[in-house]
Amino acid sequence: MQTQPSEKQFFRYVIPSMLTMLLMGFYAIIDGFFVGHAIGDTGLAAINLSWPIAAFLLAAGTGIGAGGSVVMSTRLGEGRLEESRRAYGNTFFVLIFFSIAMTVILSLFYVPILSFLGAEGELLQAAAEYTQIVAAGSACQILGTGIVPLLRNKGKTISAMIAMISGLGTNIVLDALFIMGFGWGMFGAALATVIAQAIVAVVSLIMLLSKKENRLSYKTMSPDIRTIGKLLKIGFSPFGISFAPSIVIILANWQCLAYGGGVVVAAYSVLMYFVTSVQQLLYGVGEGIQPLVSYFNGAKQQQHVDSILKRAFAMVLILSGALLCVGILCRTGIPAIFGASSETAALVSQALVISSFAFPLVGITRLASSFFYATQNTRFSAIIIYIDPLVLTPLFLFTLPLLFDVTGIWLAMPAAQLALVVIVAFLFRKYRHFHKINRLEYSYETK
Repeated sequence: MQTQPSEKQFFRYVIPSMLTMLLMGFYAIIDGFFVGHAIGDTGLAAINLSWPIAAFLLAAGTGIGAGGSVVMSTRLGEGRLEESRRAYGNTFFVLIFFSIAMTVILSLFYVPILSFLGAEGELLQAAAEYTQIVAAGSACQILGTGIVPLLRNKGKTISAMIAMISGLGTNIVLDALFIMGFGWGMFGAALATVIAQAIVAVVSLIMLLSKKENRLSYKTMSPDIRTIGKLLKIGFSPFGISFAPSIVIILANWQCLAYGGGVVVAAYSVLMYFVTSVQQLLYGVGEGIQPLVSYFNGAKQQQHVDSILKRAFAMVLILSGALLCVGILCRTGIPAIFGASSETAALVSQALVISSFAFPLVGITRLASSFFYATQNTRFSAIIIYIDPLVLTPLFLFTLPLLFDVTGIWLAMPAAQLALVVIVAFLFRKYRHFHKINRLEYSYETK
């Protein structure tokens, strides 16, 4: 890695990361596209109700992989090469252990979990058909998302993107074959997704281990409690970034069922296909700068960290502004892509106009949370990530519908993100104050 961040280096990490995260979000969209056309609103609603289970697996892989990557890059920046290698090997150990554990747990309890999420009757049957395959293939999804951050932190940003493209291409082909060709419905959609994630895991692993220096050994994979504790602590934030939207989806589904039933759930599912893609794309900016920020933070080069952050903020504001325009201009075209009924499409159009105004706010909060965990300010990062789905969004999601009925559900997202931006501004002020004191102390000690 270069001793100072150039504009070329910035974009070399950020652009592939954005595309990688966007592609990762496309898996549910591809399923939704084929299921929506083959089964209709019931299929869309069933995937939306069961999605938090799949999202948990993807988030777990992302959290473990990203947490290990931060420790690995930070130790490398500090010149502690042996500890960097140990973090790399221990990340694989945790990924494998968690894959086995989740396969067993979800295969046994997926039906009660779906009932808790609000699925019943016809929706429960369809959601269970989808989830039983997702549960059996837990390892594919955890490893598929967990190895990608390691690839990025090893400088293989293009390889990470290629791995995701190979998986997405597989998913599209198999969805078309299984759902439209064989008529396997929800079962086919889930099977296509699991196989696609397995392809991502295998391709990522081949690319990662192609270099001798990246080969795993018993020594590096032997569990070290301190290293595992550190990577899990840091990984708690990227896990939350990835899974937080699913917590919101669970709460929103309850409100959708209460205020309009299956049609509103179907509308919300279409809305979230687009919103999740936007969130993933914006999250990619933060994920892209993470290797650079972690390295220069470890090397105690704060001026380079600040320079990277300024570029990233400019990028998310421009990008989110463009996405806001896309959301408004395409408000009638997006529901048509997923084969939504006319009643569902009308709700989606209204929801897209309202929700799109949250995109610039989402860009700021996503970047802030990624930046804080990349600099190992895990407390600040956790506050941003978890106060949204656990406090702010529930507050607005359960109060605004009392005043505005179904429209209140759509208003909850921009309202929560606006409140979160205020909190982010306060946390950055605290961060700046802390580093100003540190610089003054360092200057005093060197005199």
